[in-house]
Amino acid sequence: MAVTREEMIRILAEADPVGLIAAGGPADEYAAEADEILALQGVPQLTEITGVFAVSFSEPGACSRETARWIAEEMVRRSGG
Repeated sequence: MAVTREEMIRILAEADPVGLIAAGGPADEYAAEADEILALQGVPQLTEITGVFAVSFSEPGACSRETARWIAEEMVRRSGG
């Protein structure tokens, strides 16, 4: 069972890799990145997650590996897997 789009958006808002939520952004600020991650085949690899943020924000270090690892772990945990 996969994580829902809404749950993925919540995970990214909690992780807040670029600090948009902390800066007062709306809770769905990372909706586009959530869609990109959910479109990946199989279980997303850390490099795929960090790559989504690198492309979205034109910054290679926009999402750290530690944050990407937490996102991937939360995806598994919240999908019941």
